[in-house]
Amino acid sequence: MLHRGSLVLIVCAVVGSTAAAQVNLAETPQAGDLARYQIELSVHGKLFVSQEGKPQEVALTAKAKHRFVEKTLAAADGMPARSIRLFDDATASALVGTDKDDHRLPADRKLFIAARTADGLFCFALAGAVTREELDLVSEHFDPHCLPGLLPGKAVKVGNTWAVGNAAAQAAGLFDSLIKNSLTGKLTDVKDGVATFAITGSMEGIENGAKVTLTIDAVGRFQVATGRIVALTWKQTDDREQGPASPASKLEAVVVLQREKLAEEPKELAAAPIGEPSARQTMLHFADSKGRYRFEYPRQWHITGQTDDHLVLRLLDRGEFVAQATITAWKKAEAGQHATVEEFKKAVSESPGWVPERVLEDAEVPLGGGRWLYRLSAEGKMAEQPAVQAFHMLAGPRGDQVAVTIAMKPEKVKALGARGLDLIKAIEFDAK
Repeated sequence: MLHRGSLVLIVCAVVGSTAAAQVNLAETPQAGDLARYQIELSVHGKLFVSQEGKPQEVALTAKAKHRFVEKTLAAADGMPARSIRLFDDATASALVGTDKDDHRLPADRKLFIAARTADGLFCFALAGAVTREELDLVSEHFDPHCLPGLLPGKAVKVGNTWAVGNAAAQAAGLFDSLIKNSLTGKLTDVKDGVATFAITGSMEGIENGAKVTLTIDAVGRFQVATGRIVALTWKQTDDREQGPASPASKLEAVVVLQREKLAEEPKELAAAPIGEPSARQTMLHFADSKGRYRFEYPRQWHITGQTDDHLVLRLLDRGEFVAQATITAWKKAEAGQHATVEEFKKAVSESPGWVPERVLEDAEVPLGGGRWLYRLSAEGKMAEQPAVQAFHMLAGPRGDQVAVTIAMKPEKVKALGARGLDLIKAIEFDAK
């Protein structure tokens, strides 16, 4: 028979051995690894915008859901560096004020390459150009490349802590560049073959030219037998300053991630051509909702405004604002005709707030194919600030027309280079 004191000693010994047990909290990703993911995201908070010169707060709520299979193609820094993802589904729904926006990946855009780079996550579709919304669907919610980097990469005991590395923090924060990182991990429990760990702290970084501060409170589950993270609940508060392509915001987000290892590779992944992206695969695609024009463009251009007749894009170079392009649908002319130079110049002279001081260029730009492009560029002042504006009239062989204005500060002319003209030359009109 056991005495009461003996039983107490046995219980204490068992508890003590469990607390003292070490768990090898490490993943070793390798090329060929397969996993299935389900990721759900919910967001709520406020955007801070200016309407008619007055600051306004706009409520935002959003949800997103992603289901995909990922194959690791290469690893670096103890994390997957390049992978191919086959999406079963990717959807997002947002309510901004009273405006609702829903997006889903089309059936022909299901295979993506995702790569961690020094400048952040770079994704492209194997099938070719995608829209900005489709690119955001696969690259702006949570990047599971960071998962192995959240771990200490060694044996630890319950209660032990570790610092999360900068590469993992940048990937988890979806930053183009990292400024500061104080994320800390802690092993909190080991039970039934599952180690539970926490990630807390804050980090700062730059995304699309805007400074972002994130505060993190996350809990993950690590399956000891397989040596892999199988679940993660990632909560963050997001304090974002106004950037050249996005408004200021204060948001709270929750990511719920489920992950399971796969033994067999889906045939779509096995047959996918894997290599460096073609020029077209890196491009984005835009089509006017009324079918008046369309174009493919480099992803450094960001759409920042859209109405029935206007589309506004801003060019960012490593987060720095370079120039703004405004595309305006113009009245259609007869087939083979276009607006006269005099008509175009009259419209330019009526641009509100624009005071030209010196003409830089006033001429047709040769295009061919029955297309006509006229360009009028000048230095002057916009709202009493020094500026350079290049006004363009583009016409197609069937009389379709758009006006494109590219505005910038004088010191940004060299940085813009030929990219403004390249954007205009890419505009196409429907054959109908």
